Amino acid sequence: MTPEPTWRHHVRTADGHTTIELTGEIDMSGATHLQQLLAQAVGAARTVTVDVAGVQFIDSTVISALVTAHNTATANGCHFAVVNPGALVRRVLQITGVLDTLAEDNASPRPCPNP
Repeated sequence: MTPEPTWRHHVRTADGHTTIELTGEIDMSGATHLQQLLAQAVGAARTVTVDVAGVQFIDSTVISALVTAHNTATANGCHFAVVNPGALVRRVLQITGVLDTLAEDNASPRPCPNP
């Protein structure tokens, strides 16, 4: 029997902007799926926003996936940002030193040349 997933996602795309809403607790068991989801979005959209308002827990594999997606987007000249972190997720991102890199306020607003 396959265990129930501990997190869910909802993707909306319009006019070259993809918003990925994540909810639940994301750890290494979901990291591969998250990496694929982010890579697909970064490869197809000019702007990617990851809304983590509904996320209660992340671990280092999630941070790695977010940073990798951000770096890929930046290398392609795209806009990538993580928005709406709750207190726990914000604290984890702060402690690991990536909040300022991933946060909306510091993300480059220019769209990338992807279709």
